[in-house]
Amino acid sequence: MTTDLSISFLGKRLSRPESVLSTKTGEVFCSHNGHGVMRICPDGRQFLLQEPSSFGGMPVVPNGIALRPDGSFLIANISDAGGVLEMDADGLRPHAVSTGGSTLPPVNFVYVDQLGKTWITVSSKLRPRSRAYRRDVKNGYVGLINADNSFSVVLQGLHYTNEVRPDYEGGWLYIAETFGQKISRVRLDEKGVHGEPELFVQFGPGTFVDGIELDGADGLYAACIVSSELYHIDPEAKPTLIVGERDDAWVECVEAALDNHTMDRAHFDSSPAEVLQNISSLAFVGEKRDRIVCGNLLGDSLPVFDAPISGPKPPYWNVEVPIWGAQVS
Repeated sequence: MTTDLSISFLGKRLSRPESVLSTKTGEVFCSHNGHGVMRICPDGRQFLLQEPSSFGGMPVVPNGIALRPDGSFLIANISDAGGVLEMDADGLRPHAVSTGGSTLPPVNFVYVDQLGKTWITVSSKLRPRSRAYRRDVKNGYVGLINADNSFSVVLQGLHYTNEVRPDYEGGWLYIAETFGQKISRVRLDEKGVHGEPELFVQFGPGTFVDGIELDGADGLYAACIVSSELYHIDPEAKPTLIVGERDDAWVECVEAALDNHTMDRAHFDSSPAEVLQNISSLAFVGEKRDRIVCGNLLGDSLPVFDAPISGPKPPYWNVEVPIWGAQVS
């Protein structure tokens, strides 16, 4: 490890807990492969919120998850069947934008903001997505699900779009572009995005930004796969490493594969990291939101540690989700 942070762990027997969020009750929700969402209660109880589920003839692979004001969830399904799914106590079903001929490609991320707008990202139009694991492919996009359940693309030509975060107070939409190894941003107000994205921060070799989150001081955090690192970025776009488990030999291997156009799923489905196993997202936990919990691609639990800068209340902070699903611990 590259810092002296004390790291604990939350949850057990999780399966690809890529996306994570937390509410004021102290509960943590994370994506769980094949099922949708795992609920982790403050007393340690865990509930799988759905039975093994499929869409388009394939098991559901939840990547991003979003909590809606009514306590239901949206799921970004990143399997080859793609689509956005809805989940509540009555079951899991396709969202209106993922029915009939309007089914979306594999969706990376979904987010409901404080204005009630639902953002989604598609990393690439190519199938399989591994064809976009390149420096020269930029066909990712950001879309909005509108109030009438129609869908519109608001930004395109992005370098493998991952998580986004709207910051209405600061007037920016921040965008993680994984294979560009960067965070970009575009002007934002209540009417939408304006203009073209600009570079906010460019990371170096091996740092593939996946998940981002606003802090409480006009900056950002960024969780990075491959290097298994978490950065804080100040308002002047200066990144500072908070915690990481970089393996130089592994980084060189992945960078060489990217240069040679041979990168594939194997470069994300394994890692020499033992603690921060391809951390991919983050959320703030605790009454003061002064601790960070990280989603990840390869671990079966969630690393937790103190936040150097506490986080703001996310849009879903006060949502209360009734207990439902199957208790598994």
